[in-house]
Amino acid sequence: MASRSIDMQCWKCGTELKNLLLPFSRYEECSSCKADLHACIACKSHDPAVSDACREDRAGFVLDKDKANFCDYFRANPRPYQKQDDTVARQARARLAELFGEQAIDDAEQSESSTTQSEADKALTELKRLFGDEG
Repeated sequence: MASRSIDMQCWKCGTELKNLLLPFSRYEECSSCKADLHACIACKSHDPAVSDACREDRAGFVLDKDKANFCDYFRANPRPYQKQDDTVARQARARLAELFGEQAIDDAEQSESSTTQSEADKALTELKRLFGDEG
């Protein structure tokens, strides 16, 4: 059986993935966000509007639609990415931050700061902020 390849988007982050070999291994991941690609949500048969969110009648039930699985009926969807409207979530985070007297951090700032600062550095910074810099 000859291998074929496909260009597709990651279902989670929208990154364009080029020349992925088919059939996917259960362990295939997005090179950008490491999301599982052999997952229901990245399949052509995925449809949240139908029973079990799958149009393939013979497929077994899969609880976690965004996790890798062993479904034999998986067919890669080249465009599974759906940009989510997170306006409500951002507003809720802003209200929560305001409630605790903090400044809300938007997602772009948060992802930038998390890549430039290690977990230990963030913890140390937070401790210094809470207890004052005694250094």
